[in-house]
Amino acid sequence: MTHRDLDPAEAQAELQRDPTLRILDVRTDHEFRSGRITGSQHIPVHELPQRIDELDPQANYLVVCAAGVRSATACRFLHQSGFQHLANLAGGLYHWAHAGLPVER
Repeated sequence: MTHRDLDPAEAQAELQRDPTLRILDVRTDHEFRSGRITGSQHIPVHELPQRIDELDPQANYLVVCAAGVRSATACRFLHQSGFQHLANLAGGLYHWAHAGLPVER
C-alpha cells in the first residue's frame, strides 16, 4: 500500500494525535496563496521530482491538494522514492474547508 486515505475528520484527529505529522501541500502557487492548512510545506506536484531532497523520507506526511487527486499522485511518487509514512487528504482542501476545519488565509 502506497498511502492511507484520510477524510478531513480523520486527518484532523491524526494531526492532533501526532505532532510529528508534516503537511505537504502540492497545489499550485495560486491555490496555496488562496488558503492552506496552517503549517503546510508547499511544493507543487509538478516540482516534486526536482525538490524531493527538501523532504525527509523518514517523516510522516499528510499530503494535500484541492480535491485529493494530485495528492494521491504525489503519494504514489513519494512511495516509489522510498517514503513509507504517507496519508492522502481524501477530498482535498475542498472537503477540509467544507467540514468547517481551519484554513489559514
